[in-house]
Amino acid sequence: MESVARVLGRVFLVAVLAAQPGDLRAHEGEAPRVGNVSRELIERPLPLSAAAGDMHQKVTTTSSKAQAYYDQGIAYLASYAFVHAARSFHEALRLDPTLAMAHLQLAKAYGNLHAYDEAGRHFARATALAEEHDLGAIERKWIALGTQQQDAVRASADQRQAWLEAYRWAIEELIALDPSDPHAWVLRGNAEEAGAWGRGQAGRLPSAAYYETALRRDPGHLGAHHFLVHSYENVGDHALAAEHGKIYAAAAKGVPHAQHMYGHVLPRLGRWQEALAQFEKADQLERAYYAAEGISPEEDWHHGHNLHLLGTVQLRLGNVEAAEELFQRAYRLEARDHFSSVRSAPWIEYLLLRGRFDEARGAAEEVAARPSAMAQLVGASLGGQALVSVGRVDEATVALARATKAYADLEEVTKGTFYEPFVPRYSAPFLDTLRGQIALRGQHPEEGEAVFLEMADALVANPRIDAWVVGLFHLQRLAEDARRANRPALAAALEERIRRIDPDADLGRFGAGVSE
Repeated sequence: MESVARVLGRVFLVAVLAAQPGDLRAHEGEAPRVGNVSRELIERPLPLSAAAGDMHQKVTTTSSKAQAYYDQGIAYLASYAFVHAARSFHEALRLDPTLAMAHLQLAKAYGNLHAYDEAGRHFARATALAEEHDLGAIERKWIALGTQQQDAVRASADQRQAWLEAYRWAIEELIALDPSDPHAWVLRGNAEEAGAWGRGQAGRLPSAAYYETALRRDPGHLGAHHFLVHSYENVGDHALAAEHGKIYAAAAKGVPHAQHMYGHVLPRLGRWQEALAQFEKADQLERAYYAAEGISPEEDWHHGHNLHLLGTVQLRLGNVEAAEELFQRAYRLEARDHFSSVRSAPWIEYLLLRGRFDEARGAAEEVAARPSAMAQLVGASLGGQALVSVGRVDEATVALARATKAYADLEEVTKGTFYEPFVPRYSAPFLDTLRGQIALRGQHPEEGEAVFLEMADALVANPRIDAWVVGLFHLQRLAEDARRANRPALAAALEERIRRIDPDADLGRFGAGVSE
């Protein structure tokens, strides 16, 4: 298992919910699913709209309306609105079944929804159409790159870097065919991430250089602006990230993730109320969409993540009742894949923060009974933390064993998949917090102190809101636990780290000592 610092230094708890592996089978009687969403929804017609923002890539079709739907699809795809993207590409293909590039992009949308068989079929259809029709060298290269990317993602661990380098080189061949094409430069920026799976979330300065080059070709390219928010946030340049976030949010007014991403970087600039407004806009857009389409929030991967950050910002601003309601909403969301069970964690962690240990343990037991290894890991870990907090260390040690077993199960179910390297990022914080708590009360409390301080230092150094803002309250929980374990110096050291994250944090406002 990776060290605490390395894990927390990249992602904390529910950091990158966009990367979620596998799917759980639909319950008997439910509508058939494609990946994580219902087949009926993903194939449902939708109108052309300006909501996604304006993007254009000329493709081979005789139908101007099919071109318009294709453009709408790539705009949604650039915003991780995968269902709307897929619906747009389906519409384009209804209008022109020979539109090979729509099959390519539909395959990418399906892949991001974890519908891998469907994705494979559309990659194959795009390849066949490229062979049957005179598409030109550029479109043939785009389609070949789609297949090459999937091969690189599926490569064995010892071959992944070589495949990634070959994929990057192939994108540069695409750029050479038309250096003025901003989409090709954006694709190359995605590929500068650590794996061929890159899609704009995990970039740093090397990725940013390609996105900035794309903007010189098309200053309004909303995908480049979106991915620059992520890239600059990842390196801690929050002012520059906010500049691109503002442009992106204005360009894609109807996309929840565009509003969310602008809010993502504002707290680091001290602009908490503006961040709150952005997360609320995202929530309002999401709820309006569910009502208009008659669907459940579980059809949307983004919803639980936005609820978590919205609730956490509400808590930081002192709006405790609003935060509690938001965390409960996230807790009630059904998990449709292996990792989305982390949506249930913020509510349980809130109860732990407030000293409501019996409620926390009950909620954790409910999560642990859900049918996924990640749910069992979250439930056992947080239930164990509740037990430690009331002095039931022996029982907490048993819970840690269950959580460790669930971790092994999660490793097994994701082995050999794209998501294998993400397992520690999601699960280690739960396990390590419980290990640290137990160690503080054992024969070697210095080991628990080391775990807590390593976590704290990683959170201070992390530039992303997922770790930074959430870390405020996680560290407060650890500080209070240190006091319960009679380690006042550790508690003081942890509070000093909280001050580094947020000098204006009110350390006494939300903890267990506050009256209900």
